[in-house]
Amino acid sequence: MKRDWTLEELVEHWTLLPTELALLERKTDSSRLGLALNLKFFQLETRFPERLSDIPQMVISYVAQLLKVPVISCPVEQ
Repeated sequence: MKRDWTLEELVEHWTLLPTELALLERKTDSSRLGLALNLKFFQLETRFPERLSDIPQMVISYVAQLLKVPVISCPVEQ
């Protein structure tokens, strides 16, 4: 996966659609962030990340900001 993303690319590829957000309802902060990152990563790479470092930090921060959850709550192992 590419490491550097422009804001436009983040918005296009990592913003959650309403149907995707519906999947995250009633989840804890860490579950929402982990599920969202796995979902979008799979859409782009047709595989799940093996470790947190597979996802660029700027992507994690962007998705966490969208979900209004702290980045440190991401449950994926490094």
